[in-house]
Amino acid sequence: MLTTCPRVWIVDDDTDDQYLFEIAFKRLVPPVEIKLLDDGEELIPALMQTSDLPNLIILDLNMPRLNGFETLKQLRQTPPYQHVPVIVLTTSSHREDQEKAARLGANGFLTKPPSMDLLLVLFGQLVQDWELS
Repeated sequence: MLTTCPRVWIVDDDTDDQYLFEIAFKRLVPPVEIKLLDDGEELIPALMQTSDLPNLIILDLNMPRLNGFETLKQLRQTPPYQHVPVIVLTTSSHREDQEKAARLGANGFLTKPPSMDLLLVLFGQLVQDWELS
């Protein structure tokens, strides 16, 4: 059990998805701190400015400026952030994308579900797997 509230950072350019993901986490883990970032270019600077690293980063692949693959590569090449858990959550279900994300150091790869109910199931598993409650 965590002594402080878990921190989940969501990196996704779709504000509707950001909102749904935040609602889902807050339902599953009421004392959760959510940080929303619009794309990969915001992630490393935000990490550099915080003293409390996130317990989990949810990362979309398809974003403008710096996409998920490029972001993940940068993250894994930056020593203080190499071990922060990153789950890729994207509309893609392509095996090549899964394999590339794994090669770049993602801790998991999930396809965005079509409903809030399925999202809650998916995030419920993440909460258990990453001990966020």
